[in-house]
Amino acid sequence: MLDLYNRQYNRRTLKANIYAIDFLDLLKTQKIDTSFAVRYILNKKYDLHDKYNITPELIIKFQPHIKMINLRYEILNYDSDYDSVDDFETVSKKVERK
Repeated sequence: MLDLYNRQYNRRTLKANIYAIDFLDLLKTQKIDTSFAVRYILNKKYDLHDKYNITPELIIKFQPHIKMINLRYEILNYDSDYDSVDDFETVSKKVERK
């Protein structure tokens, strides 16, 4: 499990652990870029916890370096096949085998 409150993680690590991360904790503790926010945080297929309604406004609140205009541009130009992660079932089976 990642220690989001005491360590900073790079994009690759966050992406690899996307199914185990609480998105609100991630927004509060990690610095992410606009594309990560759109591809993973706003993408409902990765939000297994579904505890929060993560909105663009919430992202900007906790990630003030991200600007709404850039977030909207990224949303409009998002290609779901680029930089995707395996589905949860595939990831969980990999974890089971270890």
